[in-house]
Amino acid sequence: MPVRLAGFLLLFGTLCPALLVSPVLAQTPTPEFALQYKPSQADIEIDSPAAADVERCKVELERDGKTSGFAVFDPSGIILRRYVDTNGDRYIDQWRYFKNGIEVYRDLDTNKNNKPDQARWLNTGGSRWAIVNDDEKDRVPDGTVESWKQLSAEEASRVAIFALARGDAALLKTILISQADIKSLGIDDKLADELLQNVREPEAALRTVLSQSKSFGKQSTWQRFDAAMPSVIPADEGKANADLKVYEGAMAIVQTGSQHGFVTLGEMVLVGDVWKLTQIPQPAQGQTVTIATGGVLMRQAVPGTGSGTIGLSDRMQKLIADLQTLDQKQPGPDSTPAVVVEFLSRRNAILESLAREAGTGSDGDTWQQQFINGLASSLQAGDASARGRLAAVRGDIVRRNSRSKLIAYLDYRQMMAQFGAASRSAKSAQEQQKIQDDLLKALEKFAKDNPDADDAPDALLQIAMNSEFTGNQDDARKWYTQLATKHSQSPAGQRATGALKRIGLKGQPLVLSGPDPSGREVSVQKLKGRVVLVVYWASWSQQFHTDVAVLRALHEQYGNRGLQIVGVNLDQQASDMTSFAQKNRITWPNIFQPGALDAPLAQEYGILTVPTMMLVDRSGRVVSNNVTVNDLKERLAEMFRSGS
Repeated sequence: MPVRLAGFLLLFGTLCPALLVSPVLAQTPTPEFALQYKPSQADIEIDSPAAADVERCKVELERDGKTSGFAVFDPSGIILRRYVDTNGDRYIDQWRYFKNGIEVYRDLDTNKNNKPDQARWLNTGGSRWAIVNDDEKDRVPDGTVESWKQLSAEEASRVAIFALARGDAALLKTILISQADIKSLGIDDKLADELLQNVREPEAALRTVLSQSKSFGKQSTWQRFDAAMPSVIPADEGKANADLKVYEGAMAIVQTGSQHGFVTLGEMVLVGDVWKLTQIPQPAQGQTVTIATGGVLMRQAVPGTGSGTIGLSDRMQKLIADLQTLDQKQPGPDSTPAVVVEFLSRRNAILESLAREAGTGSDGDTWQQQFINGLASSLQAGDASARGRLAAVRGDIVRRNSRSKLIAYLDYRQMMAQFGAASRSAKSAQEQQKIQDDLLKALEKFAKDNPDADDAPDALLQIAMNSEFTGNQDDARKWYTQLATKHSQSPAGQRATGALKRIGLKGQPLVLSGPDPSGREVSVQKLKGRVVLVVYWASWSQQFHTDVAVLRALHEQYGNRGLQIVGVNLDQQASDMTSFAQKNRITWPNIFQPGALDAPLAQEYGILTVPTMMLVDRSGRVVSNNVTVNDLKERLAEMFRSGS
């Protein structure tokens, strides 16, 4: 039955049972009725009032030309829902949902059958755009995602984890590369066969994950996406008819209870406006991540040949296929060390054969690097024989070319693997400290002996960070300066430049501004006359989970006396920030910029860890560039006693 309001009909459609309402505005639908409708999709966060507050909510009729509908507001006047007829046909065709007063999700009926056929995540909710089933004749429920019109790499990883945790093979298939995708990209036939082989039988793969994994399950949630910058494979490499945009070795960080872990996503490719996975995601073994080697698309071709396996020997093609098959069967997150070592041993045997088969040149070096990575992983996992094998590989490299870059590449990975293995077996704080001291000496020697090595910037950054964290500012400044001067274009060098800027902030004005999730600018410079505490934080930081209660108490204690906290959030998604802020009653303004520690706002001041806090006096000058929670209590008490 239609809804009649002020002389026009308004139907809610099948999501919204018909309701007869008189033309009187005061007789619009009750809040209980208007709030019973839910989004067609489950993976969203929206505001909903507590049961006791529902009757205090307000429903208002809205009309603007052809557009008409209802809006629902909470008791404080913040909008919760909006149901809209956009074309004046007197049928609801948009169901809009809000969080913190911002629209984050919308269901749309674009084919006018009174049911949503599209779903969009908006503003701080993200940028997903899905086509959903709305045909009751189909054998799948209404609202099931059929495909995507738009999906970022970050959100594709989120969908993957959501599907994996729920065991939803149908949803997972929507983000796995398909025959139609391959055709649209014009991918070479041989590569196409490998890609399709990697994504076959997702139903069986999901059953295996949920039945065998003890640390990943139905309660696991996506936290953030982790990958190096995307790559472009030019069309003239012969792998596809057009350029391909690809992420290699992508991962998702997940949380299960209080524990964090990794899920390997592997290679991802952009199809139109949608990022697709080229393999079925797999939970990693504890904190040890094995990244599938030589993704099908990014695999190097033999010089002078076309794509992927074209031009490779039959032996190479078989070894690559064996490696990919093995990577699909990597140990589960709770496998014993012995099982992990056995898996890595088998994997290293294939990599060694590939390196030998590839011979010398850039392709041989690439496979040799992968073999070195594998041996380093084995060493860190506790395989004592890996050290001798690394020594033998190093000797072979030196004999072939004593100036090869592979020597420094091997030395760095062996050094870090030995440190990881030793740290795991340390039985006391004193032993752990000695291991840390030995690593720093080894890093200094590596940086001195290999100033032009690809890993030299990372070695210098670790030394500089340790100096800063242990309070040796002079040494930290020396190492940051060396890094910023000699490796200015590297990511580590750019971070060092920011760190030098941060270290020198004491007594200087703090220039910092940026948008909050609603787009409103937050500026520290405009807060002169107040004591300002700038907090760089992220919801994935366990330390911040502890600190936030203290910060909230200090804000309540000194807020009326002139303290203003300004957050700089470094989550990947604004929704992660707003969800955490709501749960933990964070009321101070927060600048949001995605990218975690690689975000421009983090790079600007060389932020190395979160939380990092800076204290600014009433004149706008920095009095501490790295204050701790414990120090903060004393510093604020002193500042408000003295009126500074």
